This record gives sequence, C-alpha cells and structure tokens, in this order.
Amino acid sequence: MKIVAYNLRAGGKAGNRVHWNRILETFDPEMFLVQETRHPSEYLSEQFFSANKSRIHWKAAPGRKWGSAIFIRSGRLKPIALPEFDGHVVGAEISRSAWSRSTNKSLRVFSLHVPAPYQRPMNEILDFLGTLDNKSDLILGGDFNLATGIRHDSEPLPSDPPFLLRRTRRELNLMSCWQAVHPNRNLAQTLRWTGKPEMPYHCDGIFVPATWYRFLDDCQVITGGAWHSLSDHNPVVAAFDEASPIGS
Repeated sequence: MKIVAYNLRAGGKAGNRVHWNRILETFDPEMFLVQETRHPSEYLSEQFFSANKSRIHWKAAPGRKWGSAIFIRSGRLKPIALPEFDGHVVGAEISRSAWSRSTNKSLRVFSLHVPAPYQRPMNEILDFLGTLDNKSDLILGGDFNLATGIRHDSEPLPSDPPFLLRRTRRELNLMSCWQAVHPNRNLAQTLRWTGKPEMPYHCDGIFVPATWYRFLDDCQVITGGAWHSLSDHNPVVAAFDEASPIGS
C-alpha cells in the first residue's frame, strides 16, 4: 500500500493541472491526500472521475476555489465533518478497502492543510481527533504548516515547538513516517518558499499508527524535474508491505 500527501499550491496553474494524474500514474497509491486542490474533475478525465467519484471527498476552503481532498483506490468512503475547518481539513471513514480488509479495522483518514496561525488550529484539530474512539486506525497526511519531524541543533532552521509530535505520539499513538524511516537524518525539504527556496522547510508529512512500524517499507520526499514546476511543495510518499497483513 502507498499513501501520498501533496499540496498543489492554490490549485496549480491553469492549463497545467496534471497533478492528480501524475501522482496516480507514478505511484498508484491506495490513498491520495491532497491540499490546495481545485475540484478533482478539473484534473481527471471525465471517465475516470465518473467511475471514482464515490471514492473522492473534496471541500473548498472558505472563500477559495481550492481545498483539501481524499482519494481512495478501493473501499467505501463516508465523510467525517469538521465544520470549523471545512475545506482546510477533510476527513473520512474508509471501510472495505484492500488494506482495511487485511487488518479487520476500518480507517479514519484526514487530509490536513492547517490554517494560520497554525499552532492553535493544530491543537484544536488534535483535540477533535482525541474525541474519536479507537475502533478505527487513524491516518493523518498533508501540509501541517509546522515541522513534522524533530530537527538536530545543527540544522539551519530551528524546530517548531514539539507539541505536534508529542501529542500525535502520546495521545493518538501515531508516528511520522518520514522520520521513522530516516531517524538520524536532517529533515528533507517539502516546501520551497518563493522567497527562500533553499531553506529546508519540512511541514508536509504522513502520520500512521505506531503499530504499523514493522510494515513501513519506505517514506520519501519526491523532488526534482517536473515536480518543481507543478508546486512549491514536494509530494511525500509512504509505502507499506501488504504481503504481511497487520495481525499476521
């Protein structure tokens, strides 16, 4: 199974909205967690969208033509409402997917684009997630607008306050996929701000249950080539071994 998180930067440029197709064709993910995306029908063929619209959940952010979305390759999708963060955060309960069938648990999946001023909304989102029962496995992915890993003191950017990683670990039992795969590496760049394209901002990530650690094969930040022309964010791709289902 692969999970991809990707911020498209205000929907991408008109005439070059190939982001969805490129992700789906390149990585064939079980889940695609998308931020700053316009309506998915603007990226996908009419035939593909018509065949898969029941497995797509998208909402626009207030006052914007873009928002956040979830795509699943298999299973059933039931939206979870977060009225205060509609369009910035979308959630869904996923049942009968290939992965959930192997675990005998449904999934709760959230695609996040945490709005300013970042820390307070992030804490409020975590507060909401903490009210959910533990009958389903929880997955978070997207643009947190806060560091999704711990920095070494020698890295050029200071760490954000550690509450995000502390709360996801202690309260939700989640791990950051990229840091779990690269525990002693400097944080990879996921955002290239126009004014500071060289600074290694690492604000995009994927969090999954810590119990999935032994099935986590890889997590990479995809850089270079055409990806840089599509967005100022880099896709994050996490891969899990479906050959050994959880619970086996």
